[in-house]
Amino acid sequence: MNKYLTVSASFVIMLSIGSVYAWSIIASELIKSYGFSASQSQGIFGTLIAIFPITMIFVGQLGRKINHRFLGYISGLLFFSGYYLAGHSQGNFMLILLGIGVLGGIATGFGYWVALTLPVQWFPQKKGLVTGIAAAGFGLGAVFMSTVSEKIIGHGHSVLQLLKIIGISYGLLIFLLSSLTYQAKSSSSNNLKAVKISHFINTSIFRKLFLGIFLGTFAGLLIIGSLGIIGNQYNITNHSLVLGVGLFAVANFVGRLTWGFLSDYLGASLSIFLALVFQSVSILMLNLLTLSDVSYLTISFLIGFGFGGNFVLFAKETAQVFGLQNLGIIYPYIFLGYAIAGIAGPLSGGFLYDFLGSFSLAIVLASLMSLLGSLLFLNQFITSRKNEHIK
Repeated sequence: MNKYLTVSASFVIMLSIGSVYAWSIIASELIKSYGFSASQSQGIFGTLIAIFPITMIFVGQLGRKINHRFLGYISGLLFFSGYYLAGHSQGNFMLILLGIGVLGGIATGFGYWVALTLPVQWFPQKKGLVTGIAAAGFGLGAVFMSTVSEKIIGHGHSVLQLLKIIGISYGLLIFLLSSLTYQAKSSSSNNLKAVKISHFINTSIFRKLFLGIFLGTFAGLLIIGSLGIIGNQYNITNHSLVLGVGLFAVANFVGRLTWGFLSDYLGASLSIFLALVFQSVSILMLNLLTLSDVSYLTISFLIGFGFGGNFVLFAKETAQVFGLQNLGIIYPYIFLGYAIAGIAGPLSGGFLYDFLGSFSLAIVLASLMSLLGSLLFLNQFITSRKNEHIK
């Protein structure tokens, strides 16, 4: 029973902290109501995305010493504090950056580490699927957040009031559900041997995983952080803008489950190649097609489906290559590629839009980055197949 409670609680914790993927709605309101630039709004989002993988490195070390559910408690408290501070900021950029970008980023790092590492330790034979289920909650978070945001703002409340509500409700939910997470006996810190960082950082597969997740998430984060702004550029209706964020999140959720399931049969390298090619082509369609409400929603779904693979496949390959018992120690270092992408992707999109007044070039950049990541793992797949034949 404990293992199923852990998977279920981890899913909902991921769903709560994954609400950040509805950021484009909040960003649009900050731009409209408080005069934020696109670069400022994406800077907050990028800071959160950058800080939470860095936080995971330290959480991985703490997880060897204390019960993991206490790490979940810390996540809930920090999440509440950060969003509540932003809600009381009166539109001050630095306070919102501190509350959501910094405190929210640290909270996300604690919660993500707990919700990702615990479930897979209970189901070592189904790493891809279980990682997909846990990570899927993070992708689905924007569905609920986009719906809630539309209703709260539609009833005349400000974006700052929305941030207070998010902080109280989700912070409490993370805190309470952390009590329903359990460690598998095999994951006890007493059974773990010390891992030397240099032993895995110097391997070629580590460098490929690090660069691959950077390229794949750079592309996806550039787009997701600006979906609302891109839609406004093409006069997409407000309802479709909100729905687009929700569809992206649903597709992100479905993609994580699907790519995780497929990777148990196809292998992670081939699955990464397919997911990143799919994401690259889907992003480029934003430029190739004349956007209407229908095409905007369709493309949002397709991009989200490809993007979801990043958060399952790289974690699954890390566990496969370096050992399940080392996932919580090693994966945060690979996830730093996502941290760099969290700054570089959204800010690149914001700067290009501020400078050119259009997202067309940013869309091309995102598509190319995803394509480069896919080719990296096509090479990895071909090389591994050749080595198998030689053996």
